[in-house]
This record gives sequence, C-alpha cells and structure tokens, in this order.
Amino acid sequence: MSTMTPTVAAPDKGSQAVLKVKDLRVVFSRAGAPPLHAVNGLSYEVRAGRTLAIIGESGSGKSVSVRALMGLLPPSANITGSAKLFDTELIGMNEKAMRRIRGNDIAMVFQDPARSLNPTMSVGAQIGEAVRMHLRIGRKEVADRAVELLKLVRLPAAERRYHEYPHQLSGGMRQRVMIAIALAANPKVLIADEATTALDVTTQAQIMELLVDLQDRLGTAVVMISHDLALAASYADDVMVMYGGKVVEHAETKALFRSVRHPYTRALMEAIPQLGVPSHTTLRTISGEPPDLSVLPLGCAFRARCGNASDTCATEAPLLEESEPGYSYACWHPCRAEGDTSVLTVGASTKGEDIL
Repeated sequence: MSTMTPTVAAPDKGSQAVLKVKDLRVVFSRAGAPPLHAVNGLSYEVRAGRTLAIIGESGSGKSVSVRALMGLLPPSANITGSAKLFDTELIGMNEKAMRRIRGNDIAMVFQDPARSLNPTMSVGAQIGEAVRMHLRIGRKEVADRAVELLKLVRLPAAERRYHEYPHQLSGGMRQRVMIAIALAANPKVLIADEATTALDVTTQAQIMELLVDLQDRLGTAVVMISHDLALAASYADDVMVMYGGKVVEHAETKALFRSVRHPYTRALMEAIPQLGVPSHTTLRTISGEPPDLSVLPLGCAFRARCGNASDTCATEAPLLEESEPGYSYACWHPCRAEGDTSVLTVGASTKGEDIL
C-alpha cells in the first residue's frame, strides 16, 4: 500500500475547527528599549479543507503570530493567549512536546527555499530526513516515500530529482521540494508564510494551484501569510487583515471583496496594479508609516494614515465587531458598503465562484 495514504480520512471541508486561536498576544522584551507589542489580541479559527489568508504590510504581526503557534520565536518573546490544535494547547508547550507536533500535525512552508534548503544535501536526503523524523519506517520505505512526495507535488522526473541538489533546480522546483518536506507526515495544518513571494507570477500561480489541489485531496487546513490581496482573492476562503498587531477586518473572501469596510483594507486594494490601466499611471501608495509598537496607540492605530480619522479615532480604539454574521471590522468611520463598486476586481477564484 502507498506510504502516502493518510492514516485518517480527510475530514469534510469546513466540518470542524482544526486550529482555534484566542486572544493571542506576543510581546518582545528588548535590552535598553521598551517592549515591542507585536501581536495584540488575535483570535480566529481555521477549519479542515479551508484556507485563511492573513494579510497586511510588513510589521503588522502576520508572521510573528504563526511562528508563535509553532514555538519558533526567540526566548525574548512573551506569548500569552490560547492556540488549540483540535484539543491540544500549543501556547506554553515545552520544546520536546512541540517537536512531536511540529511537522507531524502542523507544518510550515517558508518564503525563500534557497535559504531553507541545505545546499550540501541532495533533495532526496533532505526530504528523507523529514520523513525519518516523523515516521518509523525503514530506509527503503523512506526513499520510496521521498520519491512519492516529489510526485505528489508534481516535480517532473521525480526519481532523477531525488538525487539532485537544490542549485540544480529552479525557484519553483525548490519551493515544491519545501512543500514536499512540509507534507512528509500529512499535517492537519499547513502554514504558507509568504511561500510564493520570491517567485515570478507564472510560477506563483502554479504553486498556489498545487496547494489548492493538495488541500482538496488531503483535507488540510491552510493558513496563508501574505501582503498580496489579489492572491488572497483567488485562493483563500477567508481573509483576515492585520494592522498594528491587531485584526482590523475579517470575513469570507467573497463578502470582503464585494464590500470592503475598513479604510486600511481599501488602501491595500487601491495599491494593487489593475489591468486596463495605462502603463505610465502612477501606482497609489499608503502614505505614512506603520505604528511604532513599542508604545501601544491610545486610539485607532491607522488614524495617522486615514483620511476619515476624527477626534474619536485619536482617543478610543474601535473594537472588532460583527456588522453581519461572519463579517467583522474595527473602525469608527467604515467605508461605504451599499452600492460600492470600486473594490478590487479579480478573475475567477480557484476556490469556486468569481469574486465579483
């Protein structure tokens, strides 16, 4: 029987919450400087077979939040709150126990495979190392599993690539190897941390299509970290927008892109190049800088960059509240929802229907 057959049948899409995060906070202590409040009260759920995209600029807390779940932050990080993988609490788990979870049940694909892969080891040896770490099988079975994983991620000539080294592969091929390593033990949650940022647009689409296909086959819950709203529009079931370490908007993808409410999400959309716009047109940018998280802002963290800000925004931080079932945003002066047709127009979503 194939070694790639999951030991547990993949659950129906959306049937259960695989990962439940509640009030996650990460504060970094710094010698001679105020503590840095990187993540400030993050809560969400990811269900089997669904993809959550966490979107935001650099410094918004996206990557820090998922690395906290996997125990990949330095000792200077003080992590509080809850993150449950099914019924297992991840926050506060000791490193020995976390090593059994990491890779087996929750795995990560990093941004730059050129840095993540060992240039002195063959592709097969590196995948085999991950397989041996998580599965108790013999040497022959390890090699067979490694080749099978390479085939699973659609790497051409898998048997030959098994013996090659990272420098002999293209960027897209190396990222497929990273995905194969992450899937070594059929994890229940796969985190893709800017996994396609270093790739060209065509290869990026191929990798995302691969992840969608694997998710459909294995029932994996996916958390996609990205700054690219267009990517989220095409491949995510749900979108969560972060700013200043907090969630400012969270909804199902179709609902969010049809009716953006938070000015920051709107600004991110307007900064995306659009088809049909003359090539010489200047791209819109978000003026100003993200907030200094060494001092938590008294009011709304986005107010200094927002054209809708009022005196209230400077003194009271808006709460993340549901405007309708499944749609939450935190803003005193949200963008107009009814009849709004100026949001990002994207093509057919791989996840199903057209966004617009």
